[in-house]
Amino acid sequence: MQPTIDRDSWQVTEPEVMDTDKYLSSANAPDLEEDVRLCIASGARDMILNCSSLTYVTGAGMRAFLNIARMMQEAGGSIAVKGLNGQPRDIFYACGLDAMIPSESAPNLSVVQVA
Repeated sequence: MQPTIDRDSWQVTEPEVMDTDKYLSSANAPDLEEDVRLCIASGARDMILNCSSLTYVTGAGMRAFLNIARMMQEAGGSIAVKGLNGQPRDIFYACGLDAMIPSESAPNLSVVQVA
């Protein structure tokens, strides 16, 4: 995501970068969603989720990615993820989230693909 120009104020805006925890599950996914909601309320419209420390994600974590993408879309913004590795990357691509959320990670899945 490149810096953009806010046409109302004619100022260059940088995307917000938010780091994820090591695990993304039902225990902390609502907190991540709330953090994004607060960023949107404060005017953020472009966001990058830095997932470089994320080592494990559950279904609740995947739902959080979907909810965050939906929130950003409704706010007229955009979101991307970076630093996906291992199990989180595999699940992200296996669930097809790359169709909604751009990622810098290549879809080099280590899971078996069923034809």
